[in-house]
Amino acid sequence: MVTGIGLLARFIPPDVLWPPTVIALLLPALLALLLLYVLVIAWKKRWRVLVFPAAVLLFSLSVAGRVFSFGTGAVPDVSGAQTLIVVTNNVRGFRDEANANLEEEWIDLFVERLNADVLLLQEVRRKTKEKSKFSGVIRSAGNFSGYDQPENRTVATYAGSVKNVASSFKGYNGYLVSDVETELGTIRFVNAHLQSNRISGLASQIGKDRDVEQEINRAESMFRRYGITARKRAAQAEDIRLFIEDSPHPVVVAGDFNDVPSSYTYQRLLTPRLRDAWVAAGLGLGTTFTGPLPGLRIDFILVDTSLSVVEIERIETGFSDHRALRAVLK
Repeated sequence: MVTGIGLLARFIPPDVLWPPTVIALLLPALLALLLLYVLVIAWKKRWRVLVFPAAVLLFSLSVAGRVFSFGTGAVPDVSGAQTLIVVTNNVRGFRDEANANLEEEWIDLFVERLNADVLLLQEVRRKTKEKSKFSGVIRSAGNFSGYDQPENRTVATYAGSVKNVASSFKGYNGYLVSDVETELGTIRFVNAHLQSNRISGLASQIGKDRDVEQEINRAESMFRRYGITARKRAAQAEDIRLFIEDSPHPVVVAGDFNDVPSSYTYQRLLTPRLRDAWVAAGLGLGTTFTGPLPGLRIDFILVDTSLSVVEIERIETGFSDHRALRAVLK
């Protein structure tokens, strides 16, 4: 029953009912347990008992491919074809685990290793009236002649030729819309850093308190906070959806969504016009968040159906709590 409620999260707006959104976080584990339970009941030939869990399992098939990708991960031969390399990463201010600033040499090597044609970063240093700290290093290392970053914001898109279309930020989080001239033509990129959950601190403390009541209160507070922020992400997704539907160019939506593939936010962003690059060419859970909540895929590259996903990979940064995503498109 709990798994069934979690599966409904993609259809129920969080401002109407938020608990399904929280349960959706646990779907990979819940689906694994449900499958095991169904196999045990079938082995015992308890057919009446099997009906309800089997029905829930069948209902999960439409979302199972998002939670666990069955792509081959194989790299096809694209010699002679025009390709575009897109990379997204939440760089956590280019600070290490001790919250110390990275040396510019580290950043130079990191960007150069990505070999991206279009680089979408979240949580970069804020841009002043003149420029963002490290922007010169990034542009030089990636050979980017242009970039788009609104003043006093921490989301930036780097490429050869970038034209700002729109941006929307409420506080720290938001999204940036840019038209980029590429080898594949003009593509509209939406660089998204949707509303943060701010629950990592609470999550890291769970299991460390001997007081059971305190542990329960902490978990309840964490899940309630997640439900509240999910409402804000849903509203942001609705706004972004308009830019997707109205775009005269192919669209790529990428970034840190702070939500999982079984969420309402993801469902609204994945319009019929887009496909999930990890689902198309990845293999496995595709976990991108390496913080205290394990197994979460919250960073995405959603690609216009007029483009093909050649390959996609996750890249360990060595400093951020998010893995970078690197997709090759044609």
